[in-house]
Amino acid sequence: MKPLLTLILMLFCLITLSAEVRSLWVLPWDIKSPESIDRLISDAVQNHQNELLVEVRYRADALYTPQKAGFLYSNPEPRSYVLEEDGFDPLDYLIRQAHAHNLDVQAWVIVFNATPLKQELVANNYIYQNYPHWFMYDAQGRQMRSAEQFGYFIDPGIAEVQDYLLNVFSDIVSGYPELDGLHLDYIRYPDTKWGYHPRSVAGFEHAKEQGEILSWNEWRMRQITSFVSKCYHRIKSINPNIMLSAAVFSNISDARIAYAQDWYDWLDKGIIDRIYPMAYTLSYEDFRDQLADMKQRAYEDKLVIGLRAWDTAGRSLMPLDNPAYNIAHINKRIALIRDGNFCGTALFSYEGIKRNNALASLANLAYPPLEAVEKAEEPSSDTREYSHKAVDAKFEAIAGSYVISLEIPASGRWAWSLMTKDWNPIYSKEQYLLKGPHQIFWNGKSNGQDKIQSGEYLFTANQEGVDFSYIIPVTLEATLYE
Repeated sequence: MKPLLTLILMLFCLITLSAEVRSLWVLPWDIKSPESIDRLISDAVQNHQNELLVEVRYRADALYTPQKAGFLYSNPEPRSYVLEEDGFDPLDYLIRQAHAHNLDVQAWVIVFNATPLKQELVANNYIYQNYPHWFMYDAQGRQMRSAEQFGYFIDPGIAEVQDYLLNVFSDIVSGYPELDGLHLDYIRYPDTKWGYHPRSVAGFEHAKEQGEILSWNEWRMRQITSFVSKCYHRIKSINPNIMLSAAVFSNISDARIAYAQDWYDWLDKGIIDRIYPMAYTLSYEDFRDQLADMKQRAYEDKLVIGLRAWDTAGRSLMPLDNPAYNIAHINKRIALIRDGNFCGTALFSYEGIKRNNALASLANLAYPPLEAVEKAEEPSSDTREYSHKAVDAKFEAIAGSYVISLEIPASGRWAWSLMTKDWNPIYSKEQYLLKGPHQIFWNGKSNGQDKIQSGEYLFTANQEGVDFSYIIPVTLEATLYE
């Protein structure tokens, strides 16, 4: 291959990786103090992330300074109970520290879920105290209770609800002009049972009387989409450079039918900049199918795929702590996301993935250093010097995957294959790899092969533009099926 073409290919691969979004969802408890924010920044930088989605409006409360830029937008919400009464502004401190380390910050805000779940916290909630008449009803005319969902929801079909939230979010955006984005969550109904507030039902009936032909669920979707549109245009009028993004259910059918969350329609209308589908399923097959469905709509450059990065029992995601679902499974999903050319990944949550150093271990597997991928230098004339050095590889079954571990002697695009001892191919793949230790994951299914027997194999690898192949004997001690 000609040197110029090789350089172009390397540049393309490097630019693609350096543009990748690597995001962490950060809960309020991790930004309570300067010390906790410093730890967060350090973890994000050391583990090669480039964006923080920081929850600064938990349940109608503020982990920031309301009315920071004046009183143009009404925002009566109180300081969050999560914080000490010391005047510390987590959002201001975090933006300054994050930007100093090239990290983007989006203000993560909860939209229609208005109160915490715990009753002792609900009693002091601002909306519970001042606007309980906004809470949702079911079709039988019964107002919801907090324990029936994750706290009380306020109804999007009430005009004052939308106006109130627009003012709160506008106040945040105007008060923090250095903010990179506003990130909407719970931008939905709780499920099909709720949303029958008398005023919303009256609005639906009035629309039908005006000759509109629409179903009840179409009406519900209209309320959510209308709010997204108003929010988009409002915050862009305040700060044209700010991004509007949203966390959504990854299964579009469920999103539309159960939650009235038609996020493809938001993309089609151009009223959202980026979508973070929460692909939290434990089933790899379901995850793969969801990504395949997203690929059909050709919005890969606007989709950052949210990944499950927590354990319900509170265990760490290291393989020995959690064999059923761990960083090896997350790494497989990241590889599939990259193969699909999606915008990037988001881990929910920082609190879950940091336990027992799992974030650092995942970074070693899946996130090469950002500074390494941002430097696209022309290959030196001695690129073949490594060719005859001994290279070791290890082949083993770990946590639902076959894993080939080896040291990559030079950055570039590599073609590798696993073969039987008599040179029959089993699996092969091409991918860009950086110089250093790597683990290549494979689920054992390809070329009609669904089971790899214990025994001896050959692992081959060669780099584009280098007339040399590694041929490495490897031994598999155990299979996924034993």
